[in-house]
Amino acid sequence: MRVRVFAALTITLLLTGCASQPGPPALTPHEEAQAWRIHQALVSGLGEWALSGRISVRTEDDSWSGKLRWRQGGEQFHIAFDAPMGMGAARLRSDNAGVHMEVADGKEFSAPDAESLLYQFFGMRLPVAGLRYWVTGLPQPGMSSSLEYDGAGRLARMQQASWDIRYRGYLQVQNVDLPKKVFIENNHLNVRLVIERWDVQT
Repeated sequence: MRVRVFAALTITLLLTGCASQPGPPALTPHEEAQAWRIHQALVSGLGEWALSGRISVRTEDDSWSGKLRWRQGGEQFHIAFDAPMGMGAARLRSDNAGVHMEVADGKEFSAPDAESLLYQFFGMRLPVAGLRYWVTGLPQPGMSSSLEYDGAGRLARMQQASWDIRYRGYLQVQNVDLPKKVFIENNHLNVRLVIERWDVQT
């Protein structure tokens, strides 16, 4: 009987001790703003980066999903979609002459910017100019934005240029936190990115 009582008391004390263990202290608004500035500087300072993962796009009339690979170096990018709209692979790349898309049958299409080209080809305006920043967890420079933080100085939610961007988790890559899931939507378009791998050059 005494053994059972002692065991019960021991378990109770252990559970009480575990429950009372303090979690990480919440940042004050000042500390969170300071942590955001540090995080923003680290991400902005990245050189060339690349990601791979999955993308799904839904409009009022259609939807598609597939694999995504994206490499960004300065202003130049190379984006590969696997099976968008069920048409096989498509590759989007930029150079000094504009933006070019190559599709599975070898045909190539060009336009001055990525948004125009994707609208011409898919009939939807993906915000590629903003995505370059949003996908790394930053607002697009030079535009007004509303930012909400996650308690660790990283973005949890951002509203910019009529888009609502939400972040679900981060991956640490070379001491820099980069998004794991990014949900982007407005009244006409919903884009979900699930990033499985980041490669960065600092």
